[in-house]
Amino acid sequence: MTTLDWHYKGLPLDLAELDLADVGKQGWNLLRGDLPTPVMVLLRDPLANNIAAMAAWCAERGLLLAPHGKSTMAPQIFERQLAAGAWGMTCATPWHLRVYREVGVARVVYANELIEPAALRYVAAELARDPAFELYCLADSVVGVEIMQRELAAAGAPRPIGVLVEVGHDGARCGCRTLAEAVTVAEAVAAAPLLDLVGVEAFEGLRPATDLAVALAGVDEFMAKLLEVFDRIGHLLPEKPILTAGGSAFFDRVAVAFEGRPVTAVIRSGCYVTQDGGHYDRVSPLGSQRGGPLRNAMEIWGVVLSRPEPGLALTSFGRRDVPYDMGLPAPVWLARDGERRPLAGAETIGLSDQHGHIRVTADTDIRPGDLLGATISHPCGAFDRWRVLPVVDDAYDVVDAVTTVF
Repeated sequence: MTTLDWHYKGLPLDLAELDLADVGKQGWNLLRGDLPTPVMVLLRDPLANNIAAMAAWCAERGLLLAPHGKSTMAPQIFERQLAAGAWGMTCATPWHLRVYREVGVARVVYANELIEPAALRYVAAELARDPAFELYCLADSVVGVEIMQRELAAAGAPRPIGVLVEVGHDGARCGCRTLAEAVTVAEAVAAAPLLDLVGVEAFEGLRPATDLAVALAGVDEFMAKLLEVFDRIGHLLPEKPILTAGGSAFFDRVAVAFEGRPVTAVIRSGCYVTQDGGHYDRVSPLGSQRGGPLRNAMEIWGVVLSRPEPGLALTSFGRRDVPYDMGLPAPVWLARDGERRPLAGAETIGLSDQHGHIRVTADTDIRPGDLLGATISHPCGAFDRWRVLPVVDDAYDVVDAVTTVF
């Protein structure tokens, strides 16, 4: 049981201690001013809608879903994704892996090179402790393969781990750059007693999305490279190997590339669970701006602190509270005396550590003491700023809360 207290920002200032499970019983309402600002909230109904919509989309196409949990690092959300049919969860660091195992995630795609000796010792111990634990990690070098085999053997691993050959972009992140490199790595994995070569992996989401048509063409080209590697090492793979890719922006192109192949096809989207009001809403094939079913499920709320100049309002959320790597928050709501209304013509023009600089029109009725709500761009940079996020219904009554582990 998680106990909330003064260590968690965004909760009432007079809170002493409260069990997480009892948050929804307190009668708090955001619009009434029961929560100090800034506060990041999750919208209950869009959150549930997004989990169900992505699960249905994958099921209709014969795809398995292993959501990338780094987006939220919220075990309560992991549970909802798995309950909706997720095949497993994806992580990227040894710490992620430890968190997943502590909260009971049985099947993990470690979407990275797993070569740290301490992490491999932990994996060996988990394999021995839990016969149901399944782990799949990546390899893009013979050196990395040798490290995995050596450290797992030294730690007494009782059985092999699954390994996927990673295919990479030129000039980008990890992954084999050439077909020859990928074949060499695959052969090394196949020869290692404690490694099972199970398939091929890539991440297609590194293409700039400023021009969507150009980005999609680049993704299709990259997926062809992935499939070339897959076909070339097919004789080394099991009967129904794993093909996995799919971030939060271009997973529809991954689905097209995998279609019709007798494989275990896994996509690893993460941001879909809350979507956003910016980058992913524009580029996701299921985003609302492209007519899809995913809805923004996160909002940041602050109080209007000052109107120091005409056309300018200062609010209480800043860089410490919201992401800004893929766009600034977009002001959409104003609340006064417990009543919410749309806020038109407002724009965030800058962020200080603890202030949002909001440009407003000359006729905007906005004053100190009003509450201002905004959508954010890029959920991954939002969750990691908050240890607890209240969950609100359509009336902004607090009905639950989600905690994060970063």
